[in-house]
Amino acid sequence: MLNELSVKNFALIEELSLSFGSSFNVLTGETGAGKSIIVGAINLILGGRAFTELIREGADEAEVQALFLPADPEALGRRLEELGLPAGDEIVLRRVISRAGRNRVYINGSLATLTQLTTLTRDLVSVSGQHEHQQLLDPERQLLLVDQFGDLRPRRAEMSEMYGRSAELKARLAALEKDLQEGRRQVELTRFQVQEIEAVGLRPGEDEDLDQERRLVRNAEKIYSLVKGSFDRLYGEAGSAIELLDAARTDLEKAVNLDHRLTAVLAQIDGAYHELDDAARTLREHLDKITFDPRRLEDIEDRLALISRLKRKYGPTLDDVLDYGRRAAEQLGRLEDLELERERLRSQAEKSGEQAKALARELSEKRRAAALKLAEAAARELRTLGMPGLEFSVSFSAGADQVEPGPLGWDQVEFLISPNIGEELKPLARIASGGELSRVMLCLKSLLAGQERVQTIIFDEVDAGIGGAVAEVIGRKIKDLSGFHQVVCITHLPQIAVFGQNHHLVYKEVRGRRTVTDIRPLQADEKTVEIARMLGGVALTAKTLEAAREMVERASSGSDAVR
Repeated sequence: MLNELSVKNFALIEELSLSFGSSFNVLTGETGAGKSIIVGAINLILGGRAFTELIREGADEAEVQALFLPADPEALGRRLEELGLPAGDEIVLRRVISRAGRNRVYINGSLATLTQLTTLTRDLVSVSGQHEHQQLLDPERQLLLVDQFGDLRPRRAEMSEMYGRSAELKARLAALEKDLQEGRRQVELTRFQVQEIEAVGLRPGEDEDLDQERRLVRNAEKIYSLVKGSFDRLYGEAGSAIELLDAARTDLEKAVNLDHRLTAVLAQIDGAYHELDDAARTLREHLDKITFDPRRLEDIEDRLALISRLKRKYGPTLDDVLDYGRRAAEQLGRLEDLELERERLRSQAEKSGEQAKALARELSEKRRAAALKLAEAAARELRTLGMPGLEFSVSFSAGADQVEPGPLGWDQVEFLISPNIGEELKPLARIASGGELSRVMLCLKSLLAGQERVQTIIFDEVDAGIGGAVAEVIGRKIKDLSGFHQVVCITHLPQIAVFGQNHHLVYKEVRGRRTVTDIRPLQADEKTVEIARMLGGVALTAKTLEAAREMVERASSGSDAVR
């Protein structure tokens, strides 16, 4: 709950501090005294927009501080930890706005961002004023109220999560379809290219091997003639080198028998003889292998021409052609994988869509049951708030099962009222006056009192357009509401203010030739005087004071408001 508020150099406020009670807090004062300024300060500390015009004239900075005491300190600790903020059993908020534009936010003494501030305070305080009245006319807000009343927020969150999951699957499927569509434009060409390369059966370095073989085949006759001549001179004809060398070796063997000094020379000649003999045998074998085959040359030429054509298309080298073929085959494989992935995603998306429809159908049924109970309860409440002939209904317009549900399901709702007997039910947005909206808002807050997450509710002059006995009933309703929440109510009506358990007076005075707004708590007798002022104006009479005293006593005793 909001425990303390401190404001400095904010609009007409020079410096003030006030403490709030845990139940029903009332702020009253003359028109223009500055009650709305205090609400503005609270809005600022909750993350509202900051304007330099809010800084008091003559000051460089305005500052607002607030102390909140949480109902669940452990939950607060987890929330602070999630936001990366210092932990503690309480929340101390401080916001400074500067004419120089250096606006700062502090949470528990640590510098923080505006996003951290608004996230932290979202469930702390609800300011119920004219702005929230306008929100009440929004169909989405009305649907939220139905869900709150029916305790359907967990199912609502589940629906939103399911929608998000289904939407993500559909987005992934759409992106995959786009990739496949782009791939299909190339798939036939890619498949042809892969088949063309694979059909040739290329191997690395084949072009170089074929080029070398082509040179051999083309010059086979010349090579044969040259090798044959070399063989004949070495071995094949009379007087060949082998024959002559063999004769020389024979003669030298005889000489060695006579002169052992020639042994080494004989060994050299003997080695040369055997080497030439081996060379001759090699030439003989090579001659046997040399063939001139015009058809083989034609095959080589055709093969090289085919490889050359592939090089021009996918090269420039044979390695490039082979690499292109591998990459193209991999691309085809990926397309096949994408096809399988598409089918998998399509199946998941269909399943998720059916689950979303089933959940939306269930949620719609529960909403209709909750809306019927809400309409009956709201009508009863509003009849006690000075609208005896009122009828209240919740109209549904839901999508059909074949339509995909949205993040909140299929349902759209609209609150319908008939303020008077015999009148047709019409949308709240079209016929409700300011006073009627105030009562509808209070009625709904009363019905949702045990389910609202916020600890503090601020009513900023929600008494517009009402008065008399109805105002007293509304005062009692707000007091009842303070049994579930801390309530801060700014009002002009004594019939409401009289129920306040902590009453503060907002006033304006001149100090040192400057107008300032200040606030002070009222004691019991001062409260009676303030109620009398609200009843009768500036000139207080004994009758007015007596009427005020009677109102205070009746409110304190809990006697019936309307006699």
